[in-house]
Amino acid sequence: MTLRRRLYFAAGILVAIVSLLGLLLLRSVETTGVDQIDQQLRTALPVVISLDPPSKPPGLPQPSLSHVPDNNSRISAFYVAMISKGHRTVLFNPLNGGGASPQVPGVATIVGSKVIKISTVGSLSGSAQWRAVLISSPSQHRELVVAASLAQVDATANRLRLAVIVAGLVALAVLIAAAVWVVRLGLRPIADVTEAADAIAGGDRTRRVVGPEGGTEAAHLARAFNLMLDEQQSLESRLRQFVADASHELRTPVSVILGVTDLWRQGELRSGDARDDAMRRIGQSGAQMAGLVEDLLLLARLDEGRSLSSGLVDLSRLIDAVVEDASATHPLRTVCVDAPGPIMVEGDESSLRQVIVNLVTNSLSYTPPTAAITVHAASQGDKVVLEVEDTGPGMSSYDASKAFDRFWRAEASRTRPGSGLGLSIVAGIVAAHNGEVMLASDIKSGTEVRVVLPSTQDMINAVWIS
Repeated sequence: MTLRRRLYFAAGILVAIVSLLGLLLLRSVETTGVDQIDQQLRTALPVVISLDPPSKPPGLPQPSLSHVPDNNSRISAFYVAMISKGHRTVLFNPLNGGGASPQVPGVATIVGSKVIKISTVGSLSGSAQWRAVLISSPSQHRELVVAASLAQVDATANRLRLAVIVAGLVALAVLIAAAVWVVRLGLRPIADVTEAADAIAGGDRTRRVVGPEGGTEAAHLARAFNLMLDEQQSLESRLRQFVADASHELRTPVSVILGVTDLWRQGELRSGDARDDAMRRIGQSGAQMAGLVEDLLLLARLDEGRSLSSGLVDLSRLIDAVVEDASATHPLRTVCVDAPGPIMVEGDESSLRQVIVNLVTNSLSYTPPTAAITVHAASQGDKVVLEVEDTGPGMSSYDASKAFDRFWRAEASRTRPGSGLGLSIVAGIVAAHNGEVMLASDIKSGTEVRVVLPSTQDMINAVWIS
């Protein structure tokens, strides 16, 4: 059963309960009014019987009870008539009776009986209802009819019935309005989400939920659903772009290797120098492919959240080793170091070394020989800050915003070797160490990459003490 049908079913049950309560209330009021009249009849019957005149010969007029003023007030609200040989003589006619006379009850009550049989009867003319008692006196061969009009009870019941109907209609209207409001604000967004999900399952990946504004649960659901779809589509786009970029980077070394092997099969590499050059090119291409594959595997491990080995690492020692290696591979470049040690951090030594290597290599590769390169490192409170800066030229604001994207390389650097994964690996390793990395670059002044890592002050004190 759908949620909409459940709401309708619950609303129907509520209407039925309210209607039943209204009927019970009406029935209770009517029953209470009738019980009060019956009690009044039982109280008045002894008075009526005591005022019953003696029987006279037939044909002579019967005396009236109106000559007894003290008892008139006690029975003036009742209809009293004497029936003798089928002839009815009205002794009292109540003011609220409207001039009508009640029918004779079908069951009589014998004078002196403890059980008084009161029944509801209609009028000889009209639609008025009465509560009546037929008192039979066998010794005198006559009967008395004592009745009380139900006009006041019926009027009260009718007023209450009208009030209940009006209140029920108002409650029904409020219930319908609330149901429409709930369906519109509560169920319609859910239906929109369902329709969007069905459309997406059918192949329309651009479908989104046009949810309501505001802070309702339905609006929050619509926004969360759209955000999930946007993130999934963005992830798929990045994955497709990643595969395309990886394929593009692998295409060149694979083409070189295939080209050299084709030349060898055709017999073109006959001389020793040609074979040596071919093997050198194959080795370079293989190394390029191996480096790219290793970088991709590292990024995959970082994306999976695999834990790195952890230990106490002296960052200043790593910086000195990396700068020494860079000076050996780039003897014409000078890299300045400002990292008074020890600067202790908790992390994976090989990964942190790769961070420094990537940052220093980027500065060496993408700056002219005249550019100055400086590596700073220091402890600042509970943080360790590593900065690698150069004097340019730097990147444009657009290139700087894309610097940490995988396989991203600015147009000016596409002719240089590299896969565009260096800074992506730096960002992944730093994130795995609960740190953050920032880049600031200007075309004229150069580029600065700032890495902030948590320090281990307790471990630093332990090292100094030892």
